[in-house]
Amino acid sequence: MQTETIALDREAARELYLKYRAHQHYAKPIDLEVQRTYNAIAKGRVVVKALDSIVKAGVGDDHYPKLAIVRADAEYCWLDYRRDGSAVMSQERFYRPMHTRTYIEFPAGSFPRRPDTRPAYFEASRQAMVPLIPLEHRPKRGLANYHILFEAVRHPSPPVDPMLLRRIGLADLWVVLAAWELTEVERAVLAGRV
Repeated sequence: MQTETIALDREAARELYLKYRAHQHYAKPIDLEVQRTYNAIAKGRVVVKALDSIVKAGVGDDHYPKLAIVRADAEYCWLDYRRDGSAVMSQERFYRPMHTRTYIEFPAGSFPRRPDTRPAYFEASRQAMVPLIPLEHRPKRGLANYHILFEAVRHPSPPVDPMLLRRIGLADLWVVLAAWELTEVERAVLAGRV
């Protein structure tokens, strides 16, 4: 799976982190977000732009996004794809806009317009199975604080090579905590969940 990564040398990131840290008394939340990003890169972590990766991956032959992202505690990722190219990826079939931790919204024009002849308010919904996190990569607690980025193989087939991510702040910056390929046994167990 191709992702948009932040390319920065570890030493340069460490120097920038120390500069931000030296002036943290005057820092605003956005400065702390930058500082945390530099710190993650300085520690050798991979930082990706997950939402940008999803948009740049585009749509497949079925006219739906190739990649998906959802909270790690979800069983399924629901996609509501609108004709104007906007989309919502949610762990619930009918997302509630007031619960912003349960869905991720993409603005109009993120994806190509849908080739539908239905009314403009029409939303196309799809479901993709969220991959299983192997025990060695699974966080001990707080699974709802993590997200999984994966190839959106449509229901009932499980995905193959997901990534476990943790969002750094409000920006599209995510630390990659783990990346793995599902074994044939894990895929069979997931397929049996249908």
